[in-house]
Amino acid sequence: MEPNHSTIPPICVLHIGKTGGSFLRSVLKHNQNRWTLPLNLLGHEATAFGTAKRFGPDRQLAFVVRDPLLRFSSGFYSRQRQGRPTYQSDWTAEEAAAFRWFETPEDLALALASPKEVEKSAALFAFNSIRHLKSDLRHHLGGARRLVKERDNIIMCVDLPDLTALLPRIMTILGVPDWDMPPNPVTHKSPTPPAPLTAQATAALRAHWADEFEVYDVVRDMAYQLGFSR
Repeated sequence: MEPNHSTIPPICVLHIGKTGGSFLRSVLKHNQNRWTLPLNLLGHEATAFGTAKRFGPDRQLAFVVRDPLLRFSSGFYSRQRQGRPTYQSDWTAEEAAAFRWFETPEDLALALASPKEVEKSAALFAFNSIRHLKSDLRHHLGGARRLVKERDNIIMCVDLPDLTALLPRIMTILGVPDWDMPPNPVTHKSPTPPAPLTAQATAALRAHWADEFEVYDVVRDMAYQLGFSR
């Protein structure tokens, strides 16, 4: 008998940029005829708050997160490449201006703590302009307090390094226990791994993005409690 999806809360799979969302979505889409639960694969614009308004407060949330330090560098270079080689997404006018100021994530992070007002203002402008930086974990999930309030509505959250190893459990929780891997799953990652930020740049980014790191820590705690942590 087919499941009655009308009695099951919808599941909203959020797509937070640079957290393996393209890979997970490609696996789910490949197995779409095997879904047993009402999944909604949402785009980059979707947020936890927005899904509550669109699908109702009882909707369930599923998402992947990533260490903000790594996501910062990966997101910077991804937009600098305009999404290539996997995608082609042109810069906005604001992004074009931001990348005229900053060539590397190291430069941008250091400028956040610059004593020169022009450099610091340019860094803040860049943060509010570069797509993957302005659409951060806080944008998608809300602040730490809001996230804690959503605890009972979160059925899956996982840190990116655990995604592949925990994929069988993830697929089962999302209602696809009988699944197979697509022959060529989408992997949207940098052609070469970004260089680590220096200690000085890391400190500047942590100071500027303190709320972001707090949200990340809350999600990691939830992942452990829900059994999505190795």
